[in-house]
Amino acid sequence: MRRRPFRTGTSAPQWLGSLSPAERRVWRAFPHGELVDLGVGDAEADDPANAEQWPTDRSVRGEVIAALLLGACPAAPGAVTAVRITGARITGQLCIDHGEVCSLLQLRGCRFDNPVDLDDASTQSIDLRYSRLTTISALGAQVRGTLDLRDTVITGEDSRALHADGIRIEGSLLANRISANGSFWLINAHVGGQVTFTDAALLNPAPNGVSLNAGGIQVGRSLLGRRLRTLGELRIPGAEIGSSLVLEGAELDGNGRAALYGDSLTVRSESSFRPDVSAGQARPFRSTGSVRLLGAKFIGDLDLGGARLTAAGNRPALHGRGMTVEGSLHLTGGFHTAGEIRLTGARITGHLDIHGMDSPDALLTLYAATATAGVNDSPEAWPARLNLDGFVYGPFSQYSKATERLRLLTRQVRRSDDSQVGGFRAQPYEQLADYYRSLGNDGEARTVLLAKQRAQRQELPWLGRVPAYLLDLLVGYGYRPLRAIGWVLGLLIASSAYFSTVRPERINTEDHSVFNPVLYAADHLVPVIRFGQTDVWQYHGTPAVVTAALTVLGWTLGIAIAAAASRTLTRN
Repeated sequence: MRRRPFRTGTSAPQWLGSLSPAERRVWRAFPHGELVDLGVGDAEADDPANAEQWPTDRSVRGEVIAALLLGACPAAPGAVTAVRITGARITGQLCIDHGEVCSLLQLRGCRFDNPVDLDDASTQSIDLRYSRLTTISALGAQVRGTLDLRDTVITGEDSRALHADGIRIEGSLLANRISANGSFWLINAHVGGQVTFTDAALLNPAPNGVSLNAGGIQVGRSLLGRRLRTLGELRIPGAEIGSSLVLEGAELDGNGRAALYGDSLTVRSESSFRPDVSAGQARPFRSTGSVRLLGAKFIGDLDLGGARLTAAGNRPALHGRGMTVEGSLHLTGGFHTAGEIRLTGARITGHLDIHGMDSPDALLTLYAATATAGVNDSPEAWPARLNLDGFVYGPFSQYSKATERLRLLTRQVRRSDDSQVGGFRAQPYEQLADYYRSLGNDGEARTVLLAKQRAQRQELPWLGRVPAYLLDLLVGYGYRPLRAIGWVLGLLIASSAYFSTVRPERINTEDHSVFNPVLYAADHLVPVIRFGQTDVWQYHGTPAVVTAALTVLGWTLGIAIAAAASRTLTRN
């Protein structure tokens, strides 16, 4: 390309001093928005990591670039100004804080010796692709376009790589394949387009460090972090994401803190933590530290299928207390953790999908949770420890007999020690019985409620269990009324046979009726109804004790039968 002459009237201000040959090229190119390539065309030699070996004629002062951006050189007629440089070593200070910039800034494959200062600046698009920087400060900046940090390396200072709280980006923040040593600060940032961290590495090895601090960020479209790697807590509390949250194949290490801190997060479309299969091999989402989503709201599905979560300390592996999923929650496809899945008070409009979950050693807490559309499960998917108290759900996707479903309720943890199973809660039994009643299967519902009584019996002191065992033996707590009728018939036959061998004493000499042992036994065994035998005949001694026992058993069985009939009529 033919170079335009360095014209009079576009010379640099005197305070900049003499311009180097490379800087003069940049100055001449700016009015026309032309590219200045200072590279040698060799990938290894042009790598910004090797900038220490670059000759001095590849250096451009940051002050020269700032002067151009802030209006030191006018545009050529009919042209659009821009700083476009490739392969330069940026020395000095690139500082445009509080400045108004109307030109594109494109510094690709450059090496920055000092921090970049964009605090409270108003700029056009900024493109720093393939560059190597120390830190970027853009507090309160406004970018009327895109901030492109793809393939950059930020070495960081004072555990910070980028400090851009309150930044407003009308376009997208592109940070694919970025490597940052230190935290990204984007608190209360506004991004009109996407935020992308695909294949990025945000590493902050400082104790209790934060990899991404983006609390309250507002993203107009999606936040994409496929295969993102972090060291340090990834914080997005109160964030609002206008479309999808995608962390497929990501590896998040909280370094002693939460891997993902997303309290009060809002995502207006689907959220995916599934394995990434783009490279032909499934790479699961992994976290070391809690995935914390307290009070978060997901308008679509929340999919953690195939995820691998490792808890830190005594904190839950997945903590979703009070979150809302206006779709389905998927813990499928080999979802694995040995920690707690705490979904206390979660509200799931769709299904709770645990079919294929592989977390036998986990604790699944669904205390006061709701799955309106029901539960998609398989018998082997449920963990060994459960807290189902207050869990309200719709139908199961697969029908199983009550005896099989009741095995889950024996995994209920104790209140005093959630590492031990065998705790009793009444509500899970009532909810399971409601499920069977909703299908019109009252027999299975009664089986569940009988199991509830037997489980509750174990909570009583030893002496209190005796009448409970008797009631269970006689009538199955009223849920087995046919058993009561069988006891009545058996006692009637046995007592009739006994009374037929022992002659009673006539106490009414005016009544000449014949003694009938069957009717005499029925007089004592059947409450309320009288057959007249006890008005004429009476026993003493051992037979009298037998008649008293029959009377007690008769009333007991009668009350039990009445209770069973009442339950049948009320379907409870």
